[in-house]
Amino acid sequence: MKKKLSLWTLLSLAFVTTLILSISVSYFLVVKSAAKRVKHNEEKLLLATGKQLASDPLVINQLKKDETSQELQEYTNQLAKNYQLDFIVVMDMDAIRLTHPDPSKIGGHFKGGDEVTSLKGEKHISINEGTLGQSLRAFVPVFSDEKQIGVIALGVKMTSLSTMIQQSQKDYQISLILSLVVSLFVAFALSLYLKRILLNLEPREIASLLEERNAMLEETKDAVVVIDLNNRVLLANAQAQTLYQYTTQQTNLIGKDVQDFLYHFEQIDLDKKVEQLYQQHGQDYLFSAAPIVVREQKTGYVIFLRNATEALFVTDQLANTTAYASALQSQSHEFMNKLHVIFGLVDLEAYEELGVYLEDLLKPEKEFSRYVALLVKDPMMASFLIGERQKFSEIKTHLHIEIFPEIPLNNSEERTQLITIYRYIHHAFLQRQLPDELQLSLEWEDNVLTSTYSFKEQLFSREDWEKIQETLQSFYFKQLIQDRHSELHFTDKTLSFSVDYSKED
Repeated sequence: MKKKLSLWTLLSLAFVTTLILSISVSYFLVVKSAAKRVKHNEEKLLLATGKQLASDPLVINQLKKDETSQELQEYTNQLAKNYQLDFIVVMDMDAIRLTHPDPSKIGGHFKGGDEVTSLKGEKHISINEGTLGQSLRAFVPVFSDEKQIGVIALGVKMTSLSTMIQQSQKDYQISLILSLVVSLFVAFALSLYLKRILLNLEPREIASLLEERNAMLEETKDAVVVIDLNNRVLLANAQAQTLYQYTTQQTNLIGKDVQDFLYHFEQIDLDKKVEQLYQQHGQDYLFSAAPIVVREQKTGYVIFLRNATEALFVTDQLANTTAYASALQSQSHEFMNKLHVIFGLVDLEAYEELGVYLEDLLKPEKEFSRYVALLVKDPMMASFLIGERQKFSEIKTHLHIEIFPEIPLNNSEERTQLITIYRYIHHAFLQRQLPDELQLSLEWEDNVLTSTYSFKEQLFSREDWEKIQETLQSFYFKQLIQDRHSELHFTDKTLSFSVDYSKED
């Protein structure tokens, strides 16, 4: 498998390539501009020097005489040296040289042909080939009494001009090198900084972590929100959004104040390390929070809100399973004892006492565990019913359970969800003052289990019954019922619902 480049390498290459390209393009543009500027400055110098000579009395006098002189030759050569020019040529109207850097050329015709324009009284610039090679030339006409008497040609050889341009580029080259060094340092420093900001993670690792985080947040049944230090919600999972929509009828929690979601937020200690009990809209929740620390600085909190009833149900389920196992053990031992008593009474032919004893054994209160074991084929469901009956008996309420015809074995999620519904309903009942008797009828038919709670109306206060109904309208329980595609039905003295409960093959 081909190894992928790291983020640091990619960023470094991107920054360095971009910087080299941009600086190189800038350098070439600047160099080109500098070359033009040197040429332009040299042209201005040539014209300015030519104008100076055109008004010099020595030049004018020699042109009037139409003859050269040692003084004029020395003067033009010195001026050319002073201004770093390669030549200054004074010529008459026939283009005959009166001065030249090479004395042997004096008296000869000016070479190049570009002097014609200046002989007509116009100054101009040109690049042409002469006796000294190709050069940049300036031609300035000389006038006396408004009559042209000659022309002054000044020039710089192209090789000399190139030397001047290269000399001017040295400063830019030094600047280019310094810029590249500084830019490379900044690029590497920025790459390292970004890598550090990203916690030394590669983009693919960040994407993977983001997908994993989203999956965990969306699949958990807990409401999870992330807030900043100003208590503003930055992130909320689907369960938190659903709870927020249910309680406020609004759709988007992100960006809202956390108190719009948790009404009693001031009661919560965010820095507390253990789970806290929180109540809202009559529903109990287990609240926990953890600080979010980035680079040793606290930036916010992640908050978890879990339905407390569901956690209690899990604890109860463990307790009921233990109770069921103990009941089976006790039942087995008691059954053997009863067989011995029956065998003894038969052996003694004490048939009257035997009849009384058997009648006593058949009482429902004493045979409930056996009754459930016979009619409920699912051990988990049976243990649950035994445990729930014991809970009600502890508050002096007899939970009479009728099963018809029998409840089949079911190890699917249907059973787990059904037990959770029963637990929630029983939890609501146990919080109120109950009558002496409460009946639960379980009828299974065509893969549908119908559960009906009933009581004698005169023995149960209407206020307690209304409170139970209010508790069973909570968001958590309504969602639980909806997940099973069921619905609660209330009357003045009954509560019923039906759920799918298929028989396991």
